[in-house]
Amino acid sequence: MRISVDGGSFKVAIETEFEGLIAEATAVFHTTRTQAQTNDRAILRFLQIIIEHSDEDDAIGYAVLGLLGWYNEVINPVSDRDIELNLPRILPHLLNPAGDITANSPSDANTFNTKH
Repeated sequence: MRISVDGGSFKVAIETEFEGLIAEATAVFHTTRTQAQTNDRAILRFLQIIIEHSDEDDAIGYAVLGLLGWYNEVINPVSDRDIELNLPRILPHLLNPAGDITANSPSDANTFNTKH
């Protein structure tokens, strides 16, 4: 099974067997989430590992497994087939699940009212 992570500015992949993969990936995610205290911080930690340790296969493998564990638990169950985690397409929906239509800020009333 091939697991690819497309981060927009980087792309990494690992090849592994499916047997036992989900349990291992979930364990990596849970361990990192416990240390980081939130899902968001855990994801950022995995991305940081990929960026800072791009030349270390073990670090990349750990981060990719963690992201797969997160994806399996939060987004969609993973099956025994190649998968690409396209983070630029996934993460915006996690940050603002309802979409920009419902996004509000204190300055909304003045956003389009420019005075000349």
